[in-house]
Amino acid sequence: MTNHNQTIDVEPKSKIEIPLNREFIGEHQGKNLYKTDNPKILIQEFISNINDTDKGNNKSSQLEILRNEISSYLFEYLEGFHIATHFIQKLSGTEMVVRQTDTIPLTVKIFNCVNGTLLKRLGLKDGVQTDIPIIEHYFQNDQRNGSWVNEYHVYALGLATPDEFKQINRIVSKVNAILRGLCDRRQLMLADLQLEFGRYKNQIILSDELSPLTCHFLDMAVESKTKRDRFTPEKEASDGAITELRDRLTSKV
Repeated sequence: MTNHNQTIDVEPKSKIEIPLNREFIGEHQGKNLYKTDNPKILIQEFISNINDTDKGNNKSSQLEILRNEISSYLFEYLEGFHIATHFIQKLSGTEMVVRQTDTIPLTVKIFNCVNGTLLKRLGLKDGVQTDIPIIEHYFQNDQRNGSWVNEYHVYALGLATPDEFKQINRIVSKVNAILRGLCDRRQLMLADLQLEFGRYKNQIILSDELSPLTCHFLDMAVESKTKRDRFTPEKEASDGAITELRDRLTSKV
C-alpha cells in the first residue's frame, strides 16, 4: 500500500507530515514551486533552464538531478556549521522539500577572484585572487540580472533593515569561508557564488539553491588554466563533468 505522506524533521524534536499533494504557485530561476497542505512547507522542483528547443532531452533532466543532489548536500553541509537554510529534505531526483520563507528580493554575489562581471566592470587581470572576498548586492526587480545596489538603496527601498543587512553579510562571509574550505580540500576553487535569503520565523535563512548555476567552481587539479572552467552549465559542460563535480564535493577527504 502506497504511503501518501512522508514524515520528516522540520524543527528539532518535531515531526510534520508532508502530503505529496501539491499546487503549483510559480517558477523562480529554474525551479517550480508548489505549496502543500502544510502552510510552512513548499516543494521545490528543479527544471530545465535550457532553451525550449533543448527541453526534454536527457542532458537537461540529468542536470536537474545533479543540481538537486549538489544543493541538498551543500545545504546539509552548511547546517553542520549552524547555518540556517530553507532545506528540509531531498524528496525525489529533482525535488526537495523546503521551508516557505518571506523572500528578500536581494541577491548577494561573492567574488574570490576577478572574473565574470567583475572583470568587465573593473578591467582587472582575469583570474587574480583577491586578498579578501568582494561582496556585491543586487536588487531583484524586472531586470534579468538585477540592479547593483548598496546599503542605502537596501534601506531606502525597504528590502532589509540595517540589522538584517548586517546579518545577511555575516552569513554570506561564513558560507563563503565554509564552502571555500570544502573546495580547497578537493582541489577545487570557489571562484564566485551568489546567495539568496528569506525570512522564516523572524530569522534570516539561506534559500534558493547551491549548484553549478549559482556557484562557480574551477578545477585546480587541471594544469591548464583554460580548461579549469569546465563545470559551468551555461558553457555546455558535459553531464560527466558535473557528475564528477558532485562526486568530488561529496567525497570524504
